[in-house]
Amino acid sequence: MLVKDLDLSWEQEARWEERSDLDGRFKLLAPAELTHKVDTVETGMGKQAYHTFFLQAPDKDKAENIIYAISYVDYPEGTLHHDSLDLVGEFLTGTEEEAAIAVGGEVIYASDKQISGYPARLWRIDYPSKGGTASARTLAGIAGNRYYELKVFSLQASGLNKSADRFFDSVRIFKL
Repeated sequence: MLVKDLDLSWEQEARWEERSDLDGRFKLLAPAELTHKVDTVETGMGKQAYHTFFLQAPDKDKAENIIYAISYVDYPEGTLHHDSLDLVGEFLTGTEEEAAIAVGGEVIYASDKQISGYPARLWRIDYPSKGGTASARTLAGIAGNRYYELKVFSLQASGLNKSADRFFDSVRIFKL
């Protein structure tokens, strides 16, 4: 169900507040409190701690987006750095392509961006869901050896929406 123009979405009714994490070295605006979860994953570079802060809309039928999330992971020294623009560009483009494959979707748009002066990439993937086509929007960036990823999931392929824009536009990364 799409949010009607006359009805306010959950996000429009919510009181957006600044959320921050000193260890994550970020702050942003979100329509509700974020839950923090840490997953440790064994990779070719050893164990990686993936930190995710997320919230799910309380009423998916009244939401522009059903999930908001920001994640970060620190890569070992020397494996990735924001000053290596070619390497960062390849890494972000590869991440975008892997994300599309993972959900069986299609990249609708992608563009290079910056987050607090650090290199980043924004993309949208539309993918099949039970209700038709859903969307995942991602803003990913590299600061030092840290990879950040903001995600917003929508049940409908609705293109850009003001709440997703507000979430993405508000993120600030503290100097690493």
